[in-house]
Amino acid sequence: MNRLLIYSNSNSYSGRVRKRLTELLSGRGKSVCSIGEGACRNKAEADDGAASEFAEPDAIIVIGGDGTMLSAIRACRHFGKPFVGVDTGTLGFLNTIMPEHLEGIFDVLDTKKYTVVRYPVIAVKMTTINGAELSDYAFNEVIIRHYEPRLLHSKVYLNGSPFNYFTGDGFVISTPIGATGYAIWTGGAVVHTDLPAYQITPLAPNDNAVNRPMSASVILPASTKINIDVLSADRRKVAVSVDGMHSTDEYVEKVEMTLDLNDPVEIIRTENFDYFDLYRRKIIDKDIRRKLGN
Repeated sequence: MNRLLIYSNSNSYSGRVRKRLTELLSGRGKSVCSIGEGACRNKAEADDGAASEFAEPDAIIVIGGDGTMLSAIRACRHFGKPFVGVDTGTLGFLNTIMPEHLEGIFDVLDTKKYTVVRYPVIAVKMTTINGAELSDYAFNEVIIRHYEPRLLHSKVYLNGSPFNYFTGDGFVISTPIGATGYAIWTGGAVVHTDLPAYQITPLAPNDNAVNRPMSASVILPASTKINIDVLSADRRKVAVSVDGMHSTDEYVEKVEMTLDLNDPVEIIRTENFDYFDLYRRKIIDKDIRRKLGN
């Protein structure tokens, strides 16, 4: 791997790591293009005077935390190349290289001592109250809830069959890698990333003498199609968020979601990558870092 796109956040610490990494890579004869968070939305937008060769980088190096990795995936997924993370964030569930061991990047680039893990995304189709159709995707999760703090009334269908008349705050629909994000803190299950499945987790279901909403997370086979019809969508505006970003400002009436196994995001891990070990260290033992100041 000789043509490398570096995507980093604006944190000063990340900036120093990026400078050091760029010097290391250039010293080994690598061709490097550095861009900032939010850049590179398509192949024509690589900045810093990037040459046309960066229309097809060999890999995308992401400097930051899990949030920066999500941003990089949304900005640069169209390249169809693997992502490798340098961890300057807090949790680092998606990153491989530690800043104090930057030389380890050459195990990936030159000696190929790594594993490529392929993570599916959720394909999202939305229909507005005016009949307009919108599409998006989520690497981690889709969150559906009202903009205002009001009860969400909706009908849930699985593979076209009625499943639940739901009342509550909303839903988190998460991929296996996204199960350790917002979903787990709202009562969702941990789903091993090797499993062809995803899940729907209810948010604060309003279970009383009248309502009988689903009250537990449901893990679904990858082939399952989820449809959610929002009731009174013209009066109660619903927010559909993908990976922490609002997908649209329109009034959404219907949301359809499927797990896309055919166009996964590729993340480079160390060759001895073990999901259970990662989960133990990051989620159970709370192996996190919080940096204060600059």
